[in-house]
Amino acid sequence: MAGIRGKSGPPGNPNAFRHGLAGIAQRRADGVLNPTEQSIREEILFGLLADKGGEAQISTAMRVLAEIIASDVSLLVTFNHAIDGVIQNNPKTRSNPKALAQLNGYKRPLVSSLSGNLQRFGMEKMLKVESLQEIIAGMTDQ
Repeated sequence: MAGIRGKSGPPGNPNAFRHGLAGIAQRRADGVLNPTEQSIREEILFGLLADKGGEAQISTAMRVLAEIIASDVSLLVTFNHAIDGVIQNNPKTRSNPKALAQLNGYKRPLVSSLSGNLQRFGMEKMLKVESLQEIIAGMTDQ
């Protein structure tokens, strides 16, 4: 066998796509997010909660769904970045339909899950519901 023990094969092996993306999936399974992923996750979560009128306006189930969506989006961004790196490092990949299908296969289940969860969450924005006390407090402040 050529190459380094524990690696996928000979150096420059263009068929080793799985190992780079599998490392991302394993990191996610271990619960490790890099700062960029964490930033994207927090931004999406904040936006989703704001769209539903704030954290106090949604149920726990909706909060959990929002967290799942935010995690899926950050993972999708990471996958897209990794796939772009594979294509950039292996220019022949762009003209290889089988390789492109394999790369697309890594993110297709994630995209499907994400779109289903977004449909469950709902696309409409909710206005923040103010309590009577908040309305009165706003009137007395003026």
